[in-house]
Amino acid sequence: MSSSAQPFGQPGEEKEPMLLLDTTGSMNFPTEEGGQTKRRETIQEAIKLIVAELAKEDSQAASEEGGGGLRTVTFAGGEAYDIEDLNPDNLHDKWSQIRWGGGTYIMPGFEKLLEVYKDEFGARPANERPTLLALIVTDGEAEDTNEFAHAIERVGGSIYVALAILGFGAEHDRALRAYQQIEARNKHVKVITFGSETDPGVIATGLLRMIE
Repeated sequence: MSSSAQPFGQPGEEKEPMLLLDTTGSMNFPTEEGGQTKRRETIQEAIKLIVAELAKEDSQAASEEGGGGLRTVTFAGGEAYDIEDLNPDNLHDKWSQIRWGGGTYIMPGFEKLLEVYKDEFGARPANERPTLLALIVTDGEAEDTNEFAHAIERVGGSIYVALAILGFGAEHDRALRAYQQIEARNKHVKVITFGSETDPGVIATGLLRMIE
């Protein structure tokens, strides 16, 4: 895992973690070469650990509609869907409704995530909005990688982007290189490289470290 997996923002400031999840067809591929466990199965177990940890820390969750949780947007095939909050009570049901398939176009998902954040917090003055921690889980090069790279290269202010890259192979390596080049130029972007990691606990720990 990349050594850059350190918390974003300043200690004590209000933070709003949101998940952008790749649900394309390649998430049905094995997490490691020659393995049997699918990438979506590995990340499901990691997200289960993440939402359980967030639920323990969220004293407001019980009073929120739906029980609060990790706001999640999925993307595949040029479409993006706001599936709202994932929490320990609804994760199984919401996960079972995800359709895994389609090509990797990441920009619709990123734009939807920013739209959801703006809808929820846009009424506040800019300096009073929580810091958006966009956790993006994907497994390789997107059809619109160049467009997405330009978009995240420009992020700043109260927005941070953490890219968690799963899988292996040429597409994984090309995407990793492209995003690491942006990470080197923009302190609001970090890349966590999980590669063929099959331990959900390692992945969950890496992502949670970003939102401490």
